[in-house]
Amino acid sequence: MIKLFRKLRAISIQESNIIQYLKYAFGEIILVVIGILIALSINNWNDQRKDRIAEQALYKTLITSLQTDLEDVKDKYLVIDSAIMAQKIFITSTFDEVISKYADDQLFKLVFFAGNTSKSFVPNISIYNKILQNNEIDLIQSEELQMKITKLYEVQYWEYKDLDTYLEHMAQSGLISNFFGNIADIFIKPNQDLKAELIRDHYDELKKDCRKIYFLSLSTQASMLNCQRNIEEVIKAIKAEEKN
Repeated sequence: MIKLFRKLRAISIQESNIIQYLKYAFGEIILVVIGILIALSINNWNDQRKDRIAEQALYKTLITSLQTDLEDVKDKYLVIDSAIMAQKIFITSTFDEVISKYADDQLFKLVFFAGNTSKSFVPNISIYNKILQNNEIDLIQSEELQMKITKLYEVQYWEYKDLDTYLEHMAQSGLISNFFGNIADIFIKPNQDLKAELIRDHYDELKKDCRKIYFLSLSTQASMLNCQRNIEEVIKAIKAEEKN
């Protein structure tokens, strides 16, 4: 009987040790898991912090580029506005009406304004291409801002570029090669006074070529203005995100 009790006691002690060991092992597992979760949390927080720093740097780069585009589009808008104004004068007025209103030097300025459609607004798309190549677009947390930036660079800029390229082609194949080609000898003669009468014989050509590109000039100007407004909107949206 004594042997039986001793055996039962040994078994009890052994079972108690196993239970204690299991508790200890389970506790260690929990501590390891908690440690891993904390490490992952810290690593994730650190990655997010780096992403936010990169996001802010990206905003500054975009704003700098877009502000340069904004200044350029405003300058070029004035150029094409002068071209449209001059084209309209020649389309709606006879030669005699024009020379009665403008002095010789003013008339020649209008002539050059009418053909000055090649000073295009050239947006800087290299920044956006770099963002895409480096997969940085997802650094921008706001999906709405992502869409605005993408629309500006991939839709509005390209719509303007297509119109501008077509306008330049039409001007080169019409006004530049025809009218300006016909009066080129006026400007290469030494000591040549630029008198309005020198273009009388070519005025109908000027009128016709201005008519060909007038409405295309208006469309290009409208697209340019649309770019300006959207650049301003994107800059405003980026600055709002910078503050968040």
